[in-house]
Amino acid sequence: MLPFTDQLPVVPRRGPAADSPSLVDSISIGVDPVTTVYSAGRRVLRVRALMWFTLLMAAFAVWSGYGIMQSYGLRPADGGVLAPLPVRLAFGGGIALLGLAFLAGMALYGRCYVDRLDYDAAAGTLVLRTVGWLGGSDRTLSRSDILGSRHHDARDWLSSWTVHAPWTTIRLRDRRLPFILDTQGEFRDREVLRLP
Repeated sequence: MLPFTDQLPVVPRRGPAADSPSLVDSISIGVDPVTTVYSAGRRVLRVRALMWFTLLMAAFAVWSGYGIMQSYGLRPADGGVLAPLPVRLAFGGGIALLGLAFLAGMALYGRCYVDRLDYDAAAGTLVLRTVGWLGGSDRTLSRSDILGSRHHDARDWLSSWTVHAPWTTIRLRDRRLPFILDTQGEFRDREVLRLP
């Protein structure tokens, strides 16, 4: 059983779980409420905004790539003669694929970026929420599912200013890609989140 601190705020439940007992009811019947132990906070808005930006950029790249496939070489600066089909497909298709690859990378990053981590003391499980285009997706895991974690300091000096964006990766038993925990987020109970 994971340690639990009863001083943590209660996370409002959504959907069918909204009918479950309130904090007062939970205390009176002896059931521990679900609590948030980590929240990325406003950083989630930045990640989601970047995801939507990549969606727009991917649409623009596909549109530009299609235009290049149709007319590359016709401008006087390009030679005034329509380029051969393989050249147009390679150039236009390359631009379209570059935009789509960027979009796929951001979608994958969102599925790895941890928005919130809740602890259900009654079940002894963690509920991990990742970022999606509009909402997110939840995954319930037990302590034994976590294989390990690793902290990355990520300090970079660029010209006259410093970038400091540390994160922690969390590896799970049945998942190839690790989850990304932004360590500049808000940790409400580090004891529950004690990682191997």
